[in-house]
Amino acid sequence: MIARLLDRRPERPPWVTVDAGDDCAVVHGHTALKVDTLVEGIHFDERTPDEAVGYKVVAVCASDLGAVGARPEWLLLSLTLPRAPGVEERAEAIARGVRQACAAFGVYLVGGDVTGTRADGPAMLSASMGGTCVATPRRRAGARPGDLVWVTGTPGLAGLGWMSADPPAEALAALHRPRPPMAFALDAACRGMATAAMDLSDGLSSDVPRLAEASAVRVVLDPDCFPLHDLLRDDPDARRYVMCGGDDYELLFTTDPADARAVLALGEEHGVRVTAIGVVERGQGASLVGGAWPQPAFEHFDADPPPEPERG
Repeated sequence: MIARLLDRRPERPPWVTVDAGDDCAVVHGHTALKVDTLVEGIHFDERTPDEAVGYKVVAVCASDLGAVGARPEWLLLSLTLPRAPGVEERAEAIARGVRQACAAFGVYLVGGDVTGTRADGPAMLSASMGGTCVATPRRRAGARPGDLVWVTGTPGLAGLGWMSADPPAEALAALHRPRPPMAFALDAACRGMATAAMDLSDGLSSDVPRLAEASAVRVVLDPDCFPLHDLLRDDPDARRYVMCGGDDYELLFTTDPADARAVLALGEEHGVRVTAIGVVERGQGASLVGGAWPQPAFEHFDADPPPEPERG
């Protein structure tokens, strides 16, 4: 779908530094730009607190800026709400979440747009964020054969929050209020550690092949190396949550093996768990040691998307 939208564009102007295909566009050398949208019934449902929705739409944009090594600065927000009883209270709750996230990520809300839709329509939030790259923009392309593949945090916890019929509170917190490792991501960019990087938002099953394709390499993951949260350690579905759960908003990146100690030291410095989960090889695509590569759990234009979990 994105390829169709981008088809037959005119020649790229010289002020476009990083074009479509990475986590952010970068223009005029170091200005990073990102837009993201949350739609009720797709990205959240009636059980999701409105305050959390407001927080999350800011956090997901900040995560993308961090992936390219940009410090978030400003935000534009578009909010569409159904004309139904309680709309004012709902708008205020969303605004609280937006304010909390702006404070957390150092972002200033410079403006936006608010509109209503039919009473049975979905709520929608769209955020545009801009910031400044702290170094040369970090891209998905650049991974080399022999590199190590790293991930921050414990992917899969938010997936547990979304896919489980009875998710624990900590998993719901990870789902509703993601905490991308911004300080680590920006510091790593300043030090030029990563050969390639991207925001981990759609799950390893979707995002790793994207990095592999952009870098024209093959990525091999070892599931025995996955950094499991304590809540997933004895869960028989742990691998499914890690690979397919999504909504992690962690940093997926590659480095020269010689930089492994420096990566671990930087993680310790910032209080961020950093784990090597695979290697880069010559070839194309992605594979999993000891198993088949799982299909992504979600596609935006899937004719038959997976059902939402039934929760009590």
